[in-house]
Amino acid sequence: MHEDCWYKKVCTKKCTSTCLRYTEMSYLMENSGVPKKKQIPTTLTAGVDIKAFQKLANIKDNIEDFVSSGENLYICSKEVGNGKTSWAIKLLLKYFDCVWAGNGLRIRGYFVHTPSLFTLLKDFGNDEIARVKQILFNANLVVWDDIASTKLSDYDITQLLMFIDQRTLYELSNIYTGNITTKDQLAKCVGNKLASRIWNYSTIIEFVGKDKRNGSVADNQ
Repeated sequence: MHEDCWYKKVCTKKCTSTCLRYTEMSYLMENSGVPKKKQIPTTLTAGVDIKAFQKLANIKDNIEDFVSSGENLYICSKEVGNGKTSWAIKLLLKYFDCVWAGNGLRIRGYFVHTPSLFTLLKDFGNDEIARVKQILFNANLVVWDDIASTKLSDYDITQLLMFIDQRTLYELSNIYTGNITTKDQLAKCVGNKLASRIWNYSTIIEFVGKDKRNGSVADNQ
């Protein structure tokens, strides 16, 4: 049995080493950029963010349509640790769950910690850059985590705008997370043009709950 299988609690078939569902899902996950510890969906507490959670649950239930329509989402909050990244990953995993059958060797979605991406792009001798760029240009869904944690340099803005402009042009979906909750504040971090792309083309969902990283969990969404 695959102890790390995403379906072991719900699968009714005998587990084998040649399980197609496990093989296809593993490929998607291994090429997703999602940290290993985050690859199993987590249980999240709604609390005061119940309405925001309900909106996200609706997007999750219709994630394949969301992605095929090239829609975008910005999950934001002034607070840290209240589920923004976890929800973004949850949506990405749900998308994988919808498209794994017959996927083959296509990379359908990717998670990128945006500040780490800027560090990678400046490491000009790193062979990984070309592969990551290709994924960011072509994946059906990209999660841009922590999109505006600090004010970006002109170089960082240019690089990010290049990716997002092309993805917008080809109607590829994006999910952004960040601690900026107004368009004007976002523009101060990423520039007017990029802020316009993110804010005007996205559904905005704001969390107001406090840091839950050390708190208890409740019903799964």
